[in-house]
Amino acid sequence: MTRPAGRRPRRGHTPRRERRVIRVLTEGKITEPSYLTAWARRHRHTVRLNLSESGMAPETLINHAIQHMRRRRRSRRGDQDFDEIWCVFDIDQHPNVSTAIHNARQSGVEVAVSNPCIELWFVLHVEDQTAHINRRNVQRRANELQLTSGKAISNTAWDSLFDEFETARRRAKALDERHAGNGSPPRSNPSTDIWRLVDRIRSSHSNHAANANSFTFPGNASSRPVDRRRSRMAHPSPMSEDGATE
Repeated sequence: MTRPAGRRPRRGHTPRRERRVIRVLTEGKITEPSYLTAWARRHRHTVRLNLSESGMAPETLINHAIQHMRRRRRSRRGDQDFDEIWCVFDIDQHPNVSTAIHNARQSGVEVAVSNPCIELWFVLHVEDQTAHINRRNVQRRANELQLTSGKAISNTAWDSLFDEFETARRRAKALDERHAGNGSPPRSNPSTDIWRLVDRIRSSHSNHAANANSFTFPGNASSRPVDRRRSRMAHPSPMSEDGATE
């Protein structure tokens, strides 16, 4: 059979339009972006991580993410520049964010929250942490375990952060069950659900195959399905993590 004229795709390379695009807004400028980018690089043929904005309070992040969703839905061209959008932040210094989180879910924006901070998630890869702990102490413990160095993730930590993901997820889920069992509010200290976003990055291959022609935004059942055959993926924004996307 004669090959159609045109540019020949690179062997072993998944076309950009076939990769699931996850847009992420983070409170932190260093730790969260570097951690998520590392996961996206491991799954770069099936997912593209678009780190859109960072360095803002949770309420501001969520408001910006909601604006992204509104602009996307108003697009007359039907271009789909992302498949889902997340906000990642700590709750220790922002105890009154429940309304903002509710608004995010109502608008189809997902959140990944750590209490007191993301370093708790790192510690759970190595050991349990069931007692209440403040930000300073969990950051010190992460440093003692050689998981972090200041705000950066230690070079020696990556094997544990990748290999012990399932262990950390199990411990994080157990914390949620513990809080539910003793009547504590959701996302009480200590807790983290960063694993939910990592799961989305890791599972993009299978989920994308199931949603190759249509999808709805997570947490928003009222979203209208989008026919991918009638839309094209927009080029990554200047804020995209190039290392994670190519």
